[in-house]
Amino acid sequence: MKKFLILLLLSTSYLFSFDKISIGYSTTSYDSNIYDISLIKDTNYKLFNLPLSLEFAFDYMDSTNNSDELYITSFQPVLTYDFNEQFFIQGALGVAYLSNKSFEHRNFGMNFQFKESVVFGYNINKHLSTTLRYNHISNADLDDDNSGLDIFGLNLIYKF
Repeated sequence: MKKFLILLLLSTSYLFSFDKISIGYSTTSYDSNIYDISLIKDTNYKLFNLPLSLEFAFDYMDSTNNSDELYITSFQPVLTYDFNEQFFIQGALGVAYLSNKSFEHRNFGMNFQFKESVVFGYNINKHLSTTLRYNHISNADLDDDNSGLDIFGLNLIYKF
């Protein structure tokens, strides 16, 4: 199933002319493994004089303690600030959908969540970048249960 989803995302990226693809590995503060793939579309728009891009992400999360699994699908507009040609920082605020309302001992309250991201990156060359990423996913207290997720990860980005 995972291979099928990755193939679907790769073919979608080709069909809809996404500009970048990102693959990554992340973990949470309670040691779960997260594998993610993101499709990124650069836009010609600027917000606060910063370039705007759109990120569509799919994450698979598995528990190191039991057999729990969680799928996360998200969409985020992303703003990028370039310090120079090599280093950049990104900020994003978007929405996410979780396949389950709970994972391990955490209760999320609802499937619909908000996702915030802060990314520090380094451009290796004109086609390849690497990033250190922090994501926070929660329902912003729209439900009584709001355990949320704090995710720390590394990504490798290929620019077409």
